Amino acid sequence: MPSNPYRPYLDRYAEPIATELEPKVLLPHTYQFVIVIPAHNEPPDSLDRVLPQDLQNTLVIVVVNAAEAEKPAAATAEYTAALRNTQIFLEQFYPKGALFTIVPQQNQSTLLIVDCCTAGRLLPHKQGVGLARKIGGDLAVACIAEQVVVSPWIHCTDADVELPLGYLGEVDPTVAVAIYPFRHCPPHRNILQYEISLRYYVLQMAAAGSPYAFQNIGSLLKINVRNYVAVRGFPKRQAAEDFYMLNKLTKTGPVERLKAPVVSLSSRVSGRVPFGTGAAMGRLTTEPDLQLYNPDIFRQLKTWLALVEKLWCSLSLIQQQGLAKWWPADPLLLDVLQEMGLEKILVQAERQCRDFPHFRFFLWGWFDAFRTLKFVHALRDRKYPSLSICEAVAQSDGDLDLSQATSDISTLQTINDRLIDQENQLPSLIGPTLQTL
Repeated sequence: MPSNPYRPYLDRYAEPIATELEPKVLLPHTYQFVIVIPAHNEPPDSLDRVLPQDLQNTLVIVVVNAAEAEKPAAATAEYTAALRNTQIFLEQFYPKGALFTIVPQQNQSTLLIVDCCTAGRLLPHKQGVGLARKIGGDLAVACIAEQVVVSPWIHCTDADVELPLGYLGEVDPTVAVAIYPFRHCPPHRNILQYEISLRYYVLQMAAAGSPYAFQNIGSLLKINVRNYVAVRGFPKRQAAEDFYMLNKLTKTGPVERLKAPVVSLSSRVSGRVPFGTGAAMGRLTTEPDLQLYNPDIFRQLKTWLALVEKLWCSLSLIQQQGLAKWWPADPLLLDVLQEMGLEKILVQAERQCRDFPHFRFFLWGWFDAFRTLKFVHALRDRKYPSLSICEAVAQSDGDLDLSQATSDISTLQTINDRLIDQENQLPSLIGPTLQTL
C-alpha cells in the first residue's frame, strides 16, 4: 500500500484544480471536518442559512460554479441572469483573480471559496453540478491526504438547505456512505406530493427486498473518502449525479440510512437542473397532481428478486434448456429482463461465481438501482399504469383509510408523516455488499 493511499487517485483521476491547492500552505490550520457545497445562482446570504449553528473546526469548501452556455453568442436572458447572480455571490468573498479565497469563520472554521464561474473558469456545458461536486470532493480528498482534515468523511450538501445541530460527526467506519434524513421546508401542497413520491419509492423498494432502497439526494450525503476514491468521485453530469454516485458507492460498501439529525431541504421552484425538487416544483405549478408507481410493480419486483437463489441452483439446467423454458414466474418479467440482457449475464455468472453469495452480489451489481428503475418504468408502460397518491398508498398500506380522502394538504401531510414513520423503521444498513461473504 502506498504511504499515502489517496495519492494515486489525486495523480490520475482528480480534477486538475485539485492539484493547484496546497492545503498546508493556503489553509491556516488543521480541521476535524470538511463540508462541500456547490453554489450556483444563490443569493449572497445563502451560506448564513446553510451552515449549522454549532459549526466548529470545519473546512467548508464552496465551489461557486456556472457552466458555459451551449451557444455563447445566443445565451438566453435566463442564463445571463443566473451567471450574473452567481458572480455576485462570489464577489462578496473574492479578491479579483483568485482561484481560491480563504474566509475565516468563528470557532476555528474556514470557508474555502473556489472560483468556477468567471471568464476562463466556467465549467464545460452539461457538466454543471456533477463537476462542481467532483471538484469540491477532490479538493476535500487533497486536504485529507495532506492531513489538513482529520475526519475521513466528506459531507456533501447544497447551498439551499439548512444543516441541523449535530450534523457533523463520525459514523460506522465500515460504511461507504451515510444518508441523512430530510424534510422539505416550508411544507406546501406541491412539495408534500413530491416528498411522498420519494418516500413511497424507497419504502416500496424495501418491501420488494431491493438492496437499493435508499434516498438519492445529493445534499444528504456523508461519503467515506476511501470509497469516494474507489469510484473515482462524482460523475460529471448536469443532473442525476447523486443517483449515479450512490449507485457506484453502494457496490463498494454498505449504505447507512441515518435516523437523525434531519436536514431541511428547500421547497422552492428552481430551473437549475431538469430533475429533482426544484424541477418537480416547476412542473407541479402547471401540471395535474403527481402520480405514484403502481404498487403491483413492486410486487412483481419482489417476485423477481426472490428468484435469485433458484437461479443459482439452476444455472446448469438453464444453460441446457434455456431461460425461457425454465422461467417459473410471469412471462412479462422474463420479457423485460431478457431485454435488459439477463441471459447473457447468467452465462457470465456461471463462469465467474464460485458460490451463492458471490452470485447474488454479481447479479445485484448488474441489476442495480439504474436497471431497477428501468424495470419499474417498463412494467409501468406495459401493464401497470401509475395511480393517484391516495390510490397507490391505499393499495400498498392497509393501515391508512383513504377511501374518502382527497389530495388536500391535510391528507398529504398525514400520508407523508406515516411514510416518515415507516422509513424510520427500516434497518440502518443496506446495500448489495452486506451479504456478500
